Amino acid sequence: MGPFMGLCFARGGFQKVDKHEGFRERHSGWVRILSGLESLRIRDGPYGGVPQAQPGGRWVEQGTMAKLALLALEDQRGSSSRAPLPPFIYGQMIAPYLSFNGPVPDQLYVIGGRDSNQEPLNVVEMFDSWNGRWVTCPPMLAKRAGCAAAPLPNGCFLVCGGYDEQGIVRGVLDSCEVFDPRSQVWRNTGTALLRARWGHGCSVLGTSAIAVGGCALLGGSLIGEELMETLRSCEAYDSQCNQWRAAPNLNIARAGARVVTIAGGKLAAVGGCDDVFGRAEMLASVEILNEGNDHWVLLDTQLGVPRTTAAAVALDAERILVMGGAPSLSSAEVYHVQKRSPEQSTCHGPQGNEIGDMAEGRMGCQAVAMRLPAPGRTFPTCTRQCVVVVGGENGDEDWSEDESTASLARQFSTVLVFDAEE
Repeated sequence: MGPFMGLCFARGGFQKVDKHEGFRERHSGWVRILSGLESLRIRDGPYGGVPQAQPGGRWVEQGTMAKLALLALEDQRGSSSRAPLPPFIYGQMIAPYLSFNGPVPDQLYVIGGRDSNQEPLNVVEMFDSWNGRWVTCPPMLAKRAGCAAAPLPNGCFLVCGGYDEQGIVRGVLDSCEVFDPRSQVWRNTGTALLRARWGHGCSVLGTSAIAVGGCALLGGSLIGEELMETLRSCEAYDSQCNQWRAAPNLNIARAGARVVTIAGGKLAAVGGCDDVFGRAEMLASVEILNEGNDHWVLLDTQLGVPRTTAAAVALDAERILVMGGAPSLSSAEVYHVQKRSPEQSTCHGPQGNEIGDMAEGRMGCQAVAMRLPAPGRTFPTCTRQCVVVVGGENGDEDWSEDESTASLARQFSTVLVFDAEE
């Protein structure tokens, strides 16, 4: 998966597993852990790899499936009244008889992006945390690189913008589509972004999905002489009325920023790149939008390192873990969210906490927080809070459409996991 894929969902060490391997024993530092995205395709069973009852077998007592589900949830929370069941009980004696009519928690979707030939993808893959494997979902209606995704209140998720096979200039998209995990169906929303864009971020604030920044065609550009600009503009999508409306503008134009929802009704725009097709200034600044406010607040605290197309995820209401980014950074840091006030110093020096580096630099990656098995445990007993870093590439960022230079980048199918509790 290449940069700018959509990702929709979630102190220690990173891990990574090569393709076809399971989870290994965890230890500090960055190592190899989750299976690769490209090679695993589950053809048996419904999308999502959810177990179904074996032919000729069923539980005879009415309501048994609901009771088993409650038992599994109790083990996941950590019951003090009894020891947890051994994992093989779930995998071999319970799972074959279970079926689910809707999505279950901690199912991670990876959407679109670009492949090793720099071609946009319509591929959608999901990490099934019940079985611990990647499965293929129905493809998007359009191929999209540089797109963004966000969950909606009704359990569906939205994918907006990006660019298609025509490239980052003539192929920039204003179209949007929605995926329903229950019916496994994609549909066009029928309503377009106010401004076609790619390289934007998208996340949830209140009940709206907010598309932030990105790159777009400069208004008035002539065909054959198209010019691009980096955007300050933002848009909000209301799924109930299926409409986009203008949202408060950023203080600084940003493409490749990571947009993170923070507890307490806040949205953070982290890093990015200003004037992508000009001076291409990578940004260390962070802006916050509070729910109900009509403006973004530029924070005094900056990232320790300027980053664009990094991976970022909220650890809690006060901390954001930021990893990688262009130009193929391997460093990671914890950013502490602080609101600007007149009494605070005007110093803009770096104040983020550094943690161990990733084993390899990657840019264009995405991250989500989700629960995975604790050391010594297996799926589906997911009790350990982790940060999952998906996809990206290693190489020089190049926004030209020259295939000879673009091919220098190496795409990742591997996934990194950071143990947030270690």
